[in-house]
This record gives sequence, structure tokens and C-alpha cells, in this order.
Amino acid sequence: MTASPVQHVVVVGAGLAGLASTVWLTELGYRVTLLESNGSLGGRTIGLTSGHGDAVENGQHVLAGSYESIFRYLDSIGTRDLLEFPDQFGVRYPGGHAERFGIRPANLRRMLLGRVRGLSIPILLRATPAWARLMRDVIRFDDELDDITVDEWFDRVGFPHEVRRILLHSMVIGLLNELPHLASAHAFAALLRTGADRVRRFGSGAVRIGYPTVDLDTLYLAGARRVMAERGVDVRLRTRAVSVTTDGKRATGVTLGDGSTVEADAVVLAVPSWNLRSLLDEVPSAEDARLSAKKLEPIPIMNAYVLLDRPLGTVAPWESLLDSDIGWVFDRDHMHGPRPDGNHLYALTTCAAYDLMGLKNAEVADRLVAALRASYPAAADASVLDVTVIPWPKATFSSRVGMSTIRPANRTALPNLALAGDWTHNDWPTTMEGAAQSASRAVDLVHEALRGASRASGR
Repeated sequence: MTASPVQHVVVVGAGLAGLASTVWLTELGYRVTLLESNGSLGGRTIGLTSGHGDAVENGQHVLAGSYESIFRYLDSIGTRDLLEFPDQFGVRYPGGHAERFGIRPANLRRMLLGRVRGLSIPILLRATPAWARLMRDVIRFDDELDDITVDEWFDRVGFPHEVRRILLHSMVIGLLNELPHLASAHAFAALLRTGADRVRRFGSGAVRIGYPTVDLDTLYLAGARRVMAERGVDVRLRTRAVSVTTDGKRATGVTLGDGSTVEADAVVLAVPSWNLRSLLDEVPSAEDARLSAKKLEPIPIMNAYVLLDRPLGTVAPWESLLDSDIGWVFDRDHMHGPRPDGNHLYALTTCAAYDLMGLKNAEVADRLVAALRASYPAAADASVLDVTVIPWPKATFSSRVGMSTIRPANRTALPNLALAGDWTHNDWPTTMEGAAQSASRAVDLVHEALRGASRASGR
């Protein structure tokens, strides 16, 4: 059943959750107004330009085969074919040694035979009971895991230091965007539980890992702009939503910063958690959601794009760096194709970049280039042609202890008002998939409410 064409939904926020909500609402036949306080679409998924004119963004993205909602969104806007799944990544040790990990048989066989540096067979055997205890806790999935950090959990189950250093810590930081001594064990357990569920449902394809072969503007935004233009979405940039208006039982619209009101049959709030509170001032029974949003803290991610005159010699499309200021190095030549000028572009990402965020961009550039030279022998004598530093102080919310179990639901006390965003309660931590899944749930909620209203009015 599709919507009546007279039914109007206002979506507040044009990040990924807002864009997905808008696209899927138009698929159902609703008239949609999209409000965005910034001057462009994309929210935290924005397109930028490096010092040498390359299309870059505030961080390279990696996608898992277990994602569903993000693939649905890419199907809706026609860009899913722009993904590649190499199913492996590299780990770079101090001094330059590198290993490949992933689901390819050769990589698995090498690790299981104890041929990976630092992961000998005795160490792997010592880790076996730790894995069993970890999975026991994942199956039990006790909320008390939100009272301890990931590191405390790993201590409790008994993982050897090298397994944590080489395998687990980069996994935790990459998936939760938080440091293991700060991240909630509950958040990581929830992620493992979700992954196991997807493997049961979809098989081995759920553990695939991939990346976009284009910049994020092309992947996430260009198709959305086309779809919204074709379907007549009223996109209002530089428009600040102040609060949701209600009649006490249902949302009736959104008040704007200029004092005007956009009337609506339903509202989706797809804003970052730190922008939510004032929007709910007039919404009854919204205190729990407001308090939860207030407690969720932002986390910084530091990104830099380094242009060199020679290749680094990466062994995979992206590599995790051990004991470095750099979390990951993404080989953009490998991902997007070689540059016509023969130079080589690398995207550097450091999650939970607390030590870097207080530095000036030039200081960040010097520190990251030094770290690059320390990890890659080929970088020692390389000429640095450009460094574009992109700090992101509020990249997403932190999955710290106590945060995993307080994330608010998409449903509110008003049936035609829904929340969307990666920070809402869903199957994922701070990921693009979590944002898209929240949009899917929010659309389902308002569609259900509006269908009920249509039936009641005889439309």
C-alpha cells in the first residue's frame, strides 16, 4: 500500500540517515520536505577538495558484506556497483614489515599455521580458550558488559598481549571509533553478536570487506540529488529547525529559526545526538530521549590526504598501522585508480584522535608524515607534494562505558514522529550501516502511523 499523495513528511537533517529516510519515503509516495541547517547535503558525509584538486572527504569508509540497509540505499540511488570487495587488509609493523589478513584462504591458512609475525602457534593456542570465553559472553549478552571497557573484558577472558595488539585493538578502534581502554565491552559484544547473526542469515558473504571505488560524494550524494530532484523533494538548505510542533498526540510540523512553521503529517528527526535536545522541547514524554542524547559524547577523528612522488608499497588496499599515530593508511591509487600525473595519494585516518585534535594542522601534518616514514621504508626518501589535513572534532558519538545501553529508540511517544541517526538504538555501533538502518526503521514507523491515519480518515 502506498501513501496518499497529500501526506507530507518533513525530514530534519540531510546526513546519511536523513537522505535515506527521504529517498525511501518518496519511494512510498510521500511528499517530502528536507531541512538542512548547513549549505550542502551530506552531513558528516561531505565532499572536499585537497590542495592538489583531488576529491576527498572527512575519512575513508570501509563496508562489510553483512550490511543490508546501506546496500538498499545504494540500490535506491543507483550506485551500488561502485563498491569493490577485496576481502583482505594489511597490518603494517614498525619498521616496515607487513602481513595480510582477511577471509581469503591463503591469508587464513598463513595465520592458522602460525606464520604471521607475532602470532606463533603457541600464542594462538593460548588464545583459544579466550575466544571461547569471549563467545560465551557474547551469547549471554549481559547488560553488565556496559560497565567495563573492552580492555577489561579482554583481560577477563585472557587474550594474550600480541593477539590484542595485532588483531583485536585495530578491530575495536575501526568498528567502534573508540580506544579499547575507553570503549564499552557491551558495544563490542553487540557488534560481534550482530555479525554472527548476519553470518547465520547470509553465509560467508556476510564477512566480506570492501570499499568505494569513488569519492563519497559520488557514492552517497550524487544519486540522492538526482532521485530527489526527479521526485520533487523540497530541499531547503541553510534552514535551521528549532522545534517539533505538536497537538499533544501527534507531531504537526516543525518550527524554523525565522519563526515560521512547516506543517507536516509526520516528522523524522535525523540530526546528530548533540543537536536533538531543543527539537524535542514541545514533545511529550521525550525526556528520556533528551537525556540519553545529552549523555552521548562526540568523538574526534583526524584525517589527512598525503600526496607522494612514489608508491609506499602497500600489500592491500588499506593497512592498519601498529604503534603509530596513524590508524589506517588507504591506498587511493589502488581504490580509485592511478593518477594521471604519476604521483600517489594516500588517505590517513586516526580514530579517537585525542592527542592530535589539539594541534594545528601543520603540526598534525608533520607528525603524520613522520609516522608514515617510520612505518614505510619507501616513504623515507619520498617527496611530500601535498598534505591536506581534515580534522573532525565531532565525527560521531563515543561508544564509551555506559553509553551502549542508553541509546534511544527510533520510536517516540508520538506515533508520527521518529528519530534516525547512527546514535539511535540499532544493530550497529557508529557506522554508515547504523545510520541507514535507523532510517529504515524511522520510515517504517511513520509509514505505519500515516497508513493508520489514512484508514481512520477514509482516505
